[in-house]
Amino acid sequence: MDIDFKKSNGLVPVVTQEFGTNEVLMLGYMNQEALNLTVETNIVHYFSRSKNRIWKKGESSGHIQKLIDLKVDCDNDTILAIVEQVGNSACHTGAKSCFFKSYLGNNQLNIIESKIANLPTKYGDFDIKAYKDGCQEHLAIMSKDFKELEIPNVRIHSECLTGDSVGSLKCDCNQQLVLALELIAKEGGLVIYHRQEGRNIGLVNKINAYNLQDQGFNTVEANIELGFKADERDYRVVKYIFEDLGLDELKLITNNPKKIQFVESCGIKIKKRTPSITKTNQYNENYLKIKKEQMGHLL
Repeated sequence: MDIDFKKSNGLVPVVTQEFGTNEVLMLGYMNQEALNLTVETNIVHYFSRSKNRIWKKGESSGHIQKLIDLKVDCDNDTILAIVEQVGNSACHTGAKSCFFKSYLGNNQLNIIESKIANLPTKYGDFDIKAYKDGCQEHLAIMSKDFKELEIPNVRIHSECLTGDSVGSLKCDCNQQLVLALELIAKEGGLVIYHRQEGRNIGLVNKINAYNLQDQGFNTVEANIELGFKADERDYRVVKYIFEDLGLDELKLITNNPKKIQFVESCGIKIKKRTPSITKTNQYNENYLKIKKEQMGHLL
């Protein structure tokens, strides 16, 4: 990339967009060193004018932007970075930074909803509705009598492609999903399939975390080693689904205290917590132990 950094006092403006949505995540600057680091590492690096230095990977926020494509305009004086955003705030910026995620703001969602359709399954007949939030698409799976229920059973199920689709024994995700679907088929309710793979670090990073687990790291340590928090999930779209479906009271199917706190923060009354306990095996025993001891899961 042939850019003359001298003609703009050593700094070139950068527009960062999210792949798949074209949402502007950040407006910043690069100098030659920042550009070189971006190309070499495939992680976007910015030059901070206020700090007079390059922001380090994950500095302040812990979030990163993985580079997908890098372009320059016809005058070679503005860079466009197409990225996969990890987390909810702008890359390399904290709450005190002058840069923030833009377009619709940090807290406002732009949700595209589907119509409601019928879905017969081996567990029973359900109604389904999809919600598109940026590049993530989530699913509400409802029993046929859902709208008639005063206090439905509800599970917020975090996506796990390896468990839900392939039947991985490294976790308990598939078993929890089956338990929830069987319960709402029998007693009525809702499963929200929350598509934030790997606690919202994405499939590639989840498999990289698996690789670290093969080397002896546990599930929390692996995420942190990759530069993420133990849990990066954002439940704002779930709150939107709750509101869309008119929920104000429910029986929550979960072992996760953070999900309990989230539901209560939405102003929704939890009439009952239903544990989601599954059989352990030699591959997920330590995983479940870590969830209990380090993440506070009620196991």
